[in-house]
Amino acid sequence: MALAPAPAAALLAVVGALGACRERMTGGEPDPRPATAPVAPGTGGTRILYPSAPGSFVELIAGARHGVVAVRAGAPVKSGPAAVFPGTPEATADVALGTGFLIEAHGVYVLTNDHIAAASPDLRVVLSDRREVPAKLVGRDVRLDLALLSIDPTAPRPAVPRLAPLALGNSDDLRVGEWLVVLGDPFGDEVTASAGIVSATGRDIAGSLVPGRAMGFRTFIQTDARIHRGNSGGPVLDAAGQVVGVAVATGERPGEVSFAIPINRVKEVVDSLRDTGEVARSWLGVLVQPVDPGVAQSAGMATPTGALVTELKTGSPAALAGLRVGDIIVAWGEREVDHRSLPFRVAQSPVGRPTTVTVWRNRAQLAIPVVPEKMPE
Repeated sequence: MALAPAPAAALLAVVGALGACRERMTGGEPDPRPATAPVAPGTGGTRILYPSAPGSFVELIAGARHGVVAVRAGAPVKSGPAAVFPGTPEATADVALGTGFLIEAHGVYVLTNDHIAAASPDLRVVLSDRREVPAKLVGRDVRLDLALLSIDPTAPRPAVPRLAPLALGNSDDLRVGEWLVVLGDPFGDEVTASAGIVSATGRDIAGSLVPGRAMGFRTFIQTDARIHRGNSGGPVLDAAGQVVGVAVATGERPGEVSFAIPINRVKEVVDSLRDTGEVARSWLGVLVQPVDPGVAQSAGMATPTGALVTELKTGSPAALAGLRVGDIIVAWGEREVDHRSLPFRVAQSPVGRPTTVTVWRNRAQLAIPVVPEKMPE
């Protein structure tokens, strides 16, 4: 009879798996030579950074902490990160609002949650060297709970240090079981970290992007990494140290599922946030599901592809254009689509601009003109 592994053996197995992640991140074996880094200004010299223990995220966090910032209010507000501490009254007031991080978007900006930026008309950002600078709200996306901030251009130049944005990854490449690290800086004095795995990617039910105030959390990345009010708005990193999501705090109950906005959804809207301050999404008015081999065979398709229409909203652009339940949408304009990509292709299309939808109906392709409307709130 096989014996269950001892706790020490199980721990070594986990450490070994983490070490393998670290080797993939660094492209091979870790460099055995200690690295150096500057110490605090005015003290002179350098500080030796010894390689972290195999299986830890020390180096990954050290490489990303320069891009993590704290977001503060000009005056104390209630129910911020200060209320997270056990026994602290919910109405505790503090200037701390949450976390943000630096991104490159034809200039360096701060990305955070919309609910954080909306908490105060006077926003300030604490940068990695602990200097506090004024920030301006550039754009808001309430549906995704995103806000884009800029460092106040009227601030004296010496007050703004060199800004080093974080590298953005590809959230569509995430797989269930991969490691994630969530960084935060709730009070502007120390970068915090929590780690977990991808519990769900949300890709397979992207068709749930429907009208409403918020995008359905089922389309978000789910993780067992701890996300609370303090690190909400912070970067979610993969094992290579790239940002694959934006942390969103949904509650404070222990064991509650944590969510992150996929970074690919952020990439789709950041230019609009920067240039116009908002995101105007289009709406087709259908719910879709994947096309599996059985559905494809019944429809007479050579291969499973496209998005199966399972519901039409009354009075929607799809209904007005003559789409039907059972149609298989294979292209939006010139681009092929499936159940994952269709909702976001539609959402990014200009409101009121006629578009050709190609559907598979009665064992043949059919081109249907449709005029997308602005998505209802």
